[in-house]
Amino acid sequence: MDKYTQIQVFLAVVENGSFSAAARKLGLTPSAVSKLISRLETRLATRLFDRIGTTIRLTQEGKALQIRAQRVVDAMQEVENAVIPEEDQIAGLIRVHTSLTFAKYQLAPLLSELLNHFPKLRIEFVIGTDRGSFLESDIDVAIHSGNPTEMSLIAKPLFLRRWAIAASPAYLKQHGTPRSPDDLLHHHCLNFTVRTHWNTWSFTEQGTSRVLTIPEGPVGANQGELLHSLALHGLGIVRLAEFHIGADIRQGKLVELLKAFEPKTQDTMYVLYPKGRSLAPRIRAFLSFIEAHFSNC
Repeated sequence: MDKYTQIQVFLAVVENGSFSAAARKLGLTPSAVSKLISRLETRLATRLFDRIGTTIRLTQEGKALQIRAQRVVDAMQEVENAVIPEEDQIAGLIRVHTSLTFAKYQLAPLLSELLNHFPKLRIEFVIGTDRGSFLESDIDVAIHSGNPTEMSLIAKPLFLRRWAIAASPAYLKQHGTPRSPDDLLHHHCLNFTVRTHWNTWSFTEQGTSRVLTIPEGPVGANQGELLHSLALHGLGIVRLAEFHIGADIRQGKLVELLKAFEPKTQDTMYVLYPKGRSLAPRIRAFLSFIEAHFSNC
């Protein structure tokens, strides 16, 4: 650990009154905090705390260090603030790679609030269902489902994505309503022609998880928005994200099916960005805004 970190740990112990409380605040173990304080005392060749059982008390030297150490931390914060732009100074282009449905139903409603905060930002969407190449496509941030396997990316979970199975009232009137997952094998289901693992639908039956590979129906598409439209026109049963078709279900344009068989596990949506890059203020501002919005989802 560097000298500045030792100073920060020392001040945390003073502020919180014990090694264990400081450890909780810093996300460290009490033994790690104790070792850091011991190293600081060894380096300064002085005792900073009197230890009486589980109680600690600053020595005279510790009190002197506290005053000067706080000045150091305050000065470092002042230095950092000097290079962090104010909100009205955050500017530039952010290229966001995500699916059409997520951009349309989740991000588009947030953009006015984002741009009110940061009016000098410009957002450019790169639409696709695969993450694509950050370098080749000059992508700053991606938002997709599934934890990435690329070692070059940092992935932070945003929220759990619930899938919903639904069909229009007209389709159900003509073809009947499926009562169990196996009934889907005898219905027209609307499949993806890309990322075909989305055509494997998950269920929970009698407490047991199972997956069902849905056979090709009479119509397929490489875009969920088109499958959504096909379902509204009565062409089959669709499985799409709840945030995508939830409004139509609530309005009665689509009828949710097989909810009693909903799977125990759900997909996670992640925000992704490259490792090893020093994030520009515009990127940090965008990530903070998105993570704050979805933190309660």
